[in-house]
Amino acid sequence: MSDDAPVRVQRASALERQFWVGEQIAPATRANRALARIRVDGPVAYGALGAALSAVAARHEALRTAFVVERGELVRKVLPPRDIPPLLHLPARTGSHAATAALLADDFLDLGAGRLFRAAVAPDDTGATLYLAVHHIAFDGMSQEIFAADLARAYDLALTGEDPVLPVRERAEPATLAPAQRAELATHWRTMLDEAADLPLPGSADGPGPSQRELAQAELTEDSRELPAGTWQAVRTRARLSGCSPYAVLLAAFGRALADLTGGAGFCVGTPVAARTPGQSDEIGYLTNTLPVRMPELSGPQVVERVWGALRESVIGSALPCDEIIRAARTTPGRRMPVYQALFAFENWERAEHTAGPVQIRALPVPPVGGHAEIQLQVTELPAGTLHCVAQAPLSSPWQGRSAALLHAFDDQLGLLCADAATRSPGRENTV
Repeated sequence: MSDDAPVRVQRASALERQFWVGEQIAPATRANRALARIRVDGPVAYGALGAALSAVAARHEALRTAFVVERGELVRKVLPPRDIPPLLHLPARTGSHAATAALLADDFLDLGAGRLFRAAVAPDDTGATLYLAVHHIAFDGMSQEIFAADLARAYDLALTGEDPVLPVRERAEPATLAPAQRAELATHWRTMLDEAADLPLPGSADGPGPSQRELAQAELTEDSRELPAGTWQAVRTRARLSGCSPYAVLLAAFGRALADLTGGAGFCVGTPVAARTPGQSDEIGYLTNTLPVRMPELSGPQVVERVWGALRESVIGSALPCDEIIRAARTTPGRRMPVYQALFAFENWERAEHTAGPVQIRALPVPPVGGHAEIQLQVTELPAGTLHCVAQAPLSSPWQGRSAALLHAFDDQLGLLCADAATRSPGRENTV
């Protein structure tokens, strides 16, 4: 398609407006960037890999969309397929942190120009790792899995000498809430979050805590911990006995760990939930909403059931975008991040392996590269059944140096919750 092809103009979604506003407040902040990591095992043909990348960008309109203001409204302009930036070749065995620094070094990403991603590859003894820096406005966690699947399809075509053209995946029009529905949802959130508390700063930290701008611009420190397969099995058993999702067990343990380290109660935890419709299962884009979950009483029996109930109440209101939830239910004015100051994410979807000629292609989990809260925990189920936990905190924040303690407390609380399940009588298994 030539550059003279018509440009399709659509209104931006509420979630896209959030990221656009964030970019205006703190340009080039890492909080608005995502990193994808895709593993290619086998002999890599780099020419075919570059052609496959171009094919995926041509297929997904989200990767070639410009965001501009016209007549006072933010719109997205879907651009015709065009040449993508050359694939950067990194030194052998370059890791995620160095790859992120290289991809974001010159502030290449530009919403107004539709430059939304850039790719680099690092070879090693058994293949290569492809790194993709993408603006979050066009990419969520599930997008990485879709990208890997389409990359394999295009790479397989390129290896045979065919032009690796994939069918275009048009972007869905953003959904619109009726005024009455929006008002009803805002009331739901105001009621549910009335008098919710801010999360106290850990330890003896004084002061107001970091501002939203400081969070967005900060570098992150992180600690990681891998919990054995037995822990994940125990979590699932606890969930089954409580008649809920394993997510609720993990979230309850995180809430209790935060309370243990801060002495807080009645605070909220932000958690991303999928906002994809059934027709968007193969669409790349930011199709996720972050919901505050107000932590209930976290001590005593039935805590998992109480957290499950709180999570369900949040999901009931999930059609309202996060920025509107905050406007409707902001707890206290101030410079700190409103409504929630801690973030919890859990990834346990299937990570498929795709055969493309002589190579195997699969997406690998990666933690955020920017600060979305004062403290954030990502838990990922790995193929071996273990749980990979990464805790991140901004540099020069009260949580700096405490992420390892958070991981330890989280592990301890999981142990306590799952030990409690072993003493539950069968007659109370589904009590909520």
